[in-house]
Amino acid sequence: MNMYAVFTLVLCGVYGVFMVIQGLANYRKTSGSTETFYNADRGVNTFMLVCSTAVSVFSGLAFYGWPSSSYKLGAGYISGMGAFCVGLEFAVIGYRLWLLGKEYGFTTPIDFLRSRYYSEKYGVFCAILMVAMIVPYVALQLITIGDGMNVSTKGFVPYFLAVLFACAIICFHVFGGGMKAVAWMDTFNFILGMGTLWVLVVVLVVRNFDGGMVGVYEAIKNDPVSVANLGAPGATGYFTIPGIINQALTASVATIVWPHIYSRCYIAKSKKNFEVMAWGLPLGYLMTFTGLILIGIYIGPGILGSGFDKADSLVPYLATNFAPPIVSAVAMLCLFAFAISTGESMLLSGTAMVTKDLFVRHRFLLKGLPADDKKVVHWTRIVVIIMMIGMLIIVWLRPAAIVDYAYKLSSPYFAMVMPATIGGLFWKKGTKEGAWAGTIVGCIIVTLGTFFIKNLPLGLSALSWGLLINAVLYIVVSLCTKCPEEIADKYITRVENYISAGTDMDAIVGNTILASTFRPEQLASKR
Repeated sequence: MNMYAVFTLVLCGVYGVFMVIQGLANYRKTSGSTETFYNADRGVNTFMLVCSTAVSVFSGLAFYGWPSSSYKLGAGYISGMGAFCVGLEFAVIGYRLWLLGKEYGFTTPIDFLRSRYYSEKYGVFCAILMVAMIVPYVALQLITIGDGMNVSTKGFVPYFLAVLFACAIICFHVFGGGMKAVAWMDTFNFILGMGTLWVLVVVLVVRNFDGGMVGVYEAIKNDPVSVANLGAPGATGYFTIPGIINQALTASVATIVWPHIYSRCYIAKSKKNFEVMAWGLPLGYLMTFTGLILIGIYIGPGILGSGFDKADSLVPYLATNFAPPIVSAVAMLCLFAFAISTGESMLLSGTAMVTKDLFVRHRFLLKGLPADDKKVVHWTRIVVIIMMIGMLIIVWLRPAAIVDYAYKLSSPYFAMVMPATIGGLFWKKGTKEGAWAGTIVGCIIVTLGTFFIKNLPLGLSALSWGLLINAVLYIVVSLCTKCPEEIADKYITRVENYISAGTDMDAIVGNTILASTFRPEQLASKR
């Protein structure tokens, strides 16, 4: 057994055992309450919310993808950071969702979308759309861990064994502790991920160059491709206006409506969380992106030149071949932190939608039958296991088409609920017909632009065109139809009154409306 394998197995083994113990330690605390299991009792403090949100946006794909993509495509790839947009989104959009969540008991993205657009069918459609993308996306996190550990141990740890290990960690952690355990562990993972990422950056620079970053630049300044990738005149691809727009929308601006990020708008402890998110989240993004992009546009080209043919494995290759064994193992921990945080957050969000929005709501609540909290948590844990088995099948078979297109479609499809979400929070005239038209046509545009049309107009991506047409249709169709006055009052006017009056949310919670939310049949009876 080589030293790379020894250090990697020890560090990752300790990490995995720690996660399992931490998750199962919360088993009893989360067993009797869906509020605790799904929302951590809506009591996540400011620091934890910033860390949890930041690390959940990044993933194993980010750890591999950002350095390798910036290595191939250049500095324009950093446009995906969009950090300030995301921070402002949480301060404005997230805060309103939190207010509604506190008053109406919202837990998932579907709760708001279904209720605001007074349509059970629209809620079901959005739930199926999101869950369909969550399963393969989490499977991709497992794939990156399997590949990363195999490379980091120089082939000693088999790919599928590493996947099983990661799967067990995620499953036991979410199964035992729900959001309470996930939010706490995300905070640990953020600190771990940032620390290990920057250790890797510093070691690679110090070990391989004289003169620090100046030495790195000296190593690449005579390579035309590497210099162009830094943003020199003549650079193309992501360093164009369409490229910057496409990447910013895909990787950052649209993440507010990714299901696991959407749900984080409900778990905050107080208004202060969102005030801090406005600057704390951009800072977290900046810390992460800077390290990843430095590896891609400076350190990688400085060590390997611009012709490296295994760019997709840039980080593990550099760590394994140009850093001491302990640093390679530490880099593997960084991959674990990113991949597992995103994977378990997505898994928890997906199981919540399957259990609460599809099974419990349509099997019990809409039929007037009671659904005990203890049973709902029990059913959710069963769904966790079922979904993980489904993901393992994908990882085992590793169908190239599913893996490739799931990654390409996940963010664009998630983004198709963005116009309905923003319009539903701020525009009183937004209607269910507008939401249906925008979302459906937006999904069609994304599908056509991904599978059938290679060169879309103006150089914009399928997501960009889908989002644009979605928003236009949402507005036009809503103007041609009518939103019930009581819906606009309930989800917009009341929130605006709270914000303008500075109402204490503790007083509002005392008047909470049933979490089952507004039903279409109730609306029909009032017309």
